[in-house]
Amino acid sequence: MADIITEIGIWIAAFLTIAIVSVVYRDNPIFKFAEHTYVGAAAGYSFAVAIGNIRGYGIDYLYPTLKDPWYILPLIIGVLMYFRYHRTLYWLFRYGIAIVVGTSVTAAFVRSIEADFLTQIRSTISILFTKGDAITILGNVVLVVAFITSLYYFIFTFPSLHAGSLGYIPRIGRWFMMIAFGYSFATTVVTRIDLFVGRLNFLLFEWLKLPT
Repeated sequence: MADIITEIGIWIAAFLTIAIVSVVYRDNPIFKFAEHTYVGAAAGYSFAVAIGNIRGYGIDYLYPTLKDPWYILPLIIGVLMYFRYHRTLYWLFRYGIAIVVGTSVTAAFVRSIEADFLTQIRSTISILFTKGDAITILGNVVLVVAFITSLYYFIFTFPSLHAGSLGYIPRIGRWFMMIAFGYSFATTVVTRIDLFVGRLNFLLFEWLKLPT
């Protein structure tokens, strides 16, 4: 029985994969069916996860015994959001939205400062030029030069720093940034190709069961 269910799942996955890829030819009803199926499944899954979170982080802490009184606050905030559909008390939902957005932005800002600034600054400062082999030392030197020149590129307060004999510094920084952006774009493309190759392997070796 398990083998039959697995085989049915493979055939459904193969059909949906081919249906999604068929948009390369042109827009068609099969692609729209697969697209709507994907969106509907994602929405249903998100709804189920949301219900599970309400139960796991709300109801279970309040009923049948009150495990933690602090969990009443997020429950109240969540209830406030539903006042959006009340004709006269709709203004109450703004408090819930304001609290959620404010805390989310603050948490994201703190994480961004730590990950994108402080960690990078600490890593750059801690670079050593005297330890490691020649390749490591050369890589550290290039990294420091790229950091300084790229940061120098964004100094627009004093236009004279971008002219004359100092003009080559921002130009070097621009080249480093172009290399970094190109690497980032290439990584994205390679990731997409890897996903496509994975689906091809699925179709060839799991669906059609071609010999490896």
